[in-house]
Amino acid sequence: AGVGAALAASGHASAAEPQWLTRPMVFLHATGIAIWAGALAPLGLALKRQPAKAGPLLRRFSRAILFVVAVLAAAGIVLAVIQVQTPAALVHTAYGRLLLIKLVLLVFLFTLAAVNRFKLTAPADAGETEVQRRLARSIFIELLIVLVIFGVAAGWRFTPPPRALAIAAAQPASVHIHTLQAMADLSIAPGHAGPVAASIFIMTGDFGPLDAKQVTLVLSKPDSGIEPINRPATNPGDGTWRVDDLVIPVAGRWTARLDILVSDFEMVKIEAPIDIRP
Repeated sequence: AGVGAALAASGHASAAEPQWLTRPMVFLHATGIAIWAGALAPLGLALKRQPAKAGPLLRRFSRAILFVVAVLAAAGIVLAVIQVQTPAALVHTAYGRLLLIKLVLLVFLFTLAAVNRFKLTAPADAGETEVQRRLARSIFIELLIVLVIFGVAAGWRFTPPPRALAIAAAQPASVHIHTLQAMADLSIAPGHAGPVAASIFIMTGDFGPLDAKQVTLVLSKPDSGIEPINRPATNPGDGTWRVDDLVIPVAGRWTARLDILVSDFEMVKIEAPIDIRP
């Protein structure tokens, strides 16, 4: 339970939303693993060293393990769905590929555990010496697979889950442009190449309101050989200017210029670089 509580409080999966679901699932999953793995070594040693006295321990483990595995597996499925989100992420992300390796190992582990539980436990409990030896060996193999699974799961510390990658991909690219004549906060969301929308908040150079007649967004990237993207912004009336249905064809550093028509006779142009992710 202590392992489950620690991971529920600080583990990467417990940070995912909704936390009212992920934290209990992490607790159940980690506690189930701890109970299963923690019981294997004592059980295997008892069968190897004192097979005649291992019967009660074997019976208690046999009765409890079905419920423990069911809870562990159910919690793991819920967490996997939350973290991976789409089947394609199993193949196209490092996190997903580690999960596939873990799932393959779990298939072997559950198969071995089922053989131990339904084929070997009863004759071993009845005192059949050869079966007891075989069950002890099988339990230690089971424990070895669990340790390998722990090693695979440790790799998740260095591989953000697809859920986190999706959140990061949705983050906007932003830049603050400040000149003596005017300044602006430009946000392009999502901040990667492809279909995006731009939001622009403009002010005077001393942070005062700027009632512009027209705002035009110009995006240029001369080194790409692409013509500048020139799009007029609309003012929905909430103090911002927007450019919708905008497509940025390539990632990299772009120059964002704002042509701000202050009056019929005055145009202010301000610009700054903005980085667009792949």
